[in-house]
Amino acid sequence: MKFLRAVSLLLFAIITACSNPQEKPEDAVNDFLRAVRKHDCKKVFGYFSTPSQEKVREESAKEIRNYPSYAEQLTPEKFYCSSMFANRFLTFNVGSATLQKIEGDNAVVGVTYTQGKNELIPGFFPTKFVKMPDTVQVVRENGSWKIDLVTPSPVEKLAIEAREKAKAREQELMAQERQKMAIAEERLRETIREKCGDFHLLARWTFQGRPEAGTIQDETRKFTAELLGAHIVDLPEGQALQFQADKEAVRLPENLLNNRACGVIMFWFRRDDAERLNRVLLKVLPGVFSETGIHVLEDGQIHYSVQRTTIHSSERLQPGRFYRLAFAWGDSGMRIYIDGKLDAKSDQPAQITATAKLTELGRDPNNPHKTGSRMTIRDLRVYEGSADEETIARLFAEQ
Repeated sequence: MKFLRAVSLLLFAIITACSNPQEKPEDAVNDFLRAVRKHDCKKVFGYFSTPSQEKVREESAKEIRNYPSYAEQLTPEKFYCSSMFANRFLTFNVGSATLQKIEGDNAVVGVTYTQGKNELIPGFFPTKFVKMPDTVQVVRENGSWKIDLVTPSPVEKLAIEAREKAKAREQELMAQERQKMAIAEERLRETIREKCGDFHLLARWTFQGRPEAGTIQDETRKFTAELLGAHIVDLPEGQALQFQADKEAVRLPENLLNNRACGVIMFWFRRDDAERLNRVLLKVLPGVFSETGIHVLEDGQIHYSVQRTTIHSSERLQPGRFYRLAFAWGDSGMRIYIDGKLDAKSDQPAQITATAKLTELGRDPNNPHKTGSRMTIRDLRVYEGSADEETIARLFAEQ
């Protein structure tokens, strides 16, 4: 019985050894590299683990779609064997595999590859060759060691960890930045609420006083406008500001309309030329675009814009007649009022910021050589704050 038991154990050992010829990971890698060098494509593909074979099939299918003319060379069985592309396994030195690390069914095998140094011409004729280290991942599958293309190598793991840390840091910084922006936006909203909650007069030019040194001060004594050719005239309705020639303008102080989240601009307006485009008010970023604008077109239609939003009046202003106009902006949107009545509106919130530096009446500050306006303005007022319909009606009654 003991003899039979010994024979059975011996046979089991022989059968086990025959069924698992690659007992060591490094032996499996060396055999795999020999198959690669011999272009034994079927054997090469058989050395890959099942998940790795799936990965090779995906890569093969992608390359076949990109290069259909080479489909025969890019089959999964040939992809890492006789591929038209340079592949890393062909560069490894056969017999260089040594075990570096083994953990259960996973192992890291070190290999070397030859690299040329001291090139006479960059990219050509190296005078020295050195062996450089690299690694191959292997995994135990059905009792044999297989090449693993799925598990990251130690170098790849370090790179992935570094990327993850950098990504986490970037996300942290972005979260901090978003928090700062949220705080800044809340402060801005609070400032807007404070400013818009207190409706008050900022500036008023009645044009009753005579200019001094080409300037005219408003009634609050806080703002001074510069006359650039426009002049004050006496009319039956009272004194007014008139534009009657090309390039005539009035430059308003920059801080008058800077950072005004809400407000109202009011004035009496008359078209003095039935065929002229009147650039009533333009606040522009030098050389770029109009941030805030009021135009009266040749047909008498009003175009009113704040930032990128523009609304148009339904009524056409007739030449030779004075109209009472009001232009409102803020969180409730934009409004055009003509003679106390709402004519046009937009409910999209609009704010006048400090990005535009030049504000002029009568012409485009970016191009003063454009044809000037032919118009007359009386009693120009600028208010800050939110104005409802009742407030607007009161302002018209005061005009």
